[in-house]
Amino acid sequence: MKLSGFEKLSNTRDLGGIMTNDGKTIKYKKLIRSGRLYFASEYDRNKLLNDYSLKRILDFRNDNEILKTPDPTLQGVEYIRCPILKEHTQVITKEKNIHEVDFEYMKHIIELMDFNVEQSTIEEYPQLLRDEHSILGYKKFIDILLDDVHGSTLYHCSAGKDRVGVGTLLILGLLGVSDEIIIDDYLKTNYYLSERLNYYTQKATEQNLDKKYIEQFSSLCCVKESYIQAVLNNIHANYGTIESYAKICLGITQEDIEKLKQLYLE
Repeated sequence: MKLSGFEKLSNTRDLGGIMTNDGKTIKYKKLIRSGRLYFASEYDRNKLLNDYSLKRILDFRNDNEILKTPDPTLQGVEYIRCPILKEHTQVITKEKNIHEVDFEYMKHIIELMDFNVEQSTIEEYPQLLRDEHSILGYKKFIDILLDDVHGSTLYHCSAGKDRVGVGTLLILGLLGVSDEIIIDDYLKTNYYLSERLNYYTQKATEQNLDKKYIEQFSSLCCVKESYIQAVLNNIHANYGTIESYAKICLGITQEDIEKLKQLYLE
């Protein structure tokens, strides 16, 4: 597996090259999934502008998240708010150095999940399919992708794994990618976030954080197949296919689906 090629954007990657069920592939340098861009280096910003001809940024985060770590302004790039959740568990801690690991926040989330992050996440993921605010956000996401630009579109949340993970499932499914490949792409997130997980674990150990918290870090900071499988299971049980879900809940038409394939496949 290749590295992302960015300095400070570890979980930023091109969907190009992913194969569909009918043997086509997603075009390179058209669709980029990512985590927050706040820490992007000058090299990263130039790479997005020059190598990827970035034209649009779709931000899945809410107001609080954006206030804490706003995206950089990139010349010639349209920035579009596309919040997936009205509220999010991330909180503003103005006195906290953004470069420090906020273990108090992580402990709070783990406690809210009753020290079973995996099971809580399995239960929460399918809610992104039926939450009214999420539906509006994902519909806007797909509607924007239907408007072609001569360059790439980057979409992101904070870590680039949960809201982006479900959004990627939807767009890949509409382009005709199999469940198996959707899951495989989702799990690649662990490769790109492994360094962050190791760093968090090391720092927590140095600070003598209780092991019962550290044991939950991998479930909290990375992804598991059970998370995305919960979304697929919900779609298949209630709608049959990702296409059917998008038509029924997001108002996407067959004509829209064909246009997406025309724009993003080769």
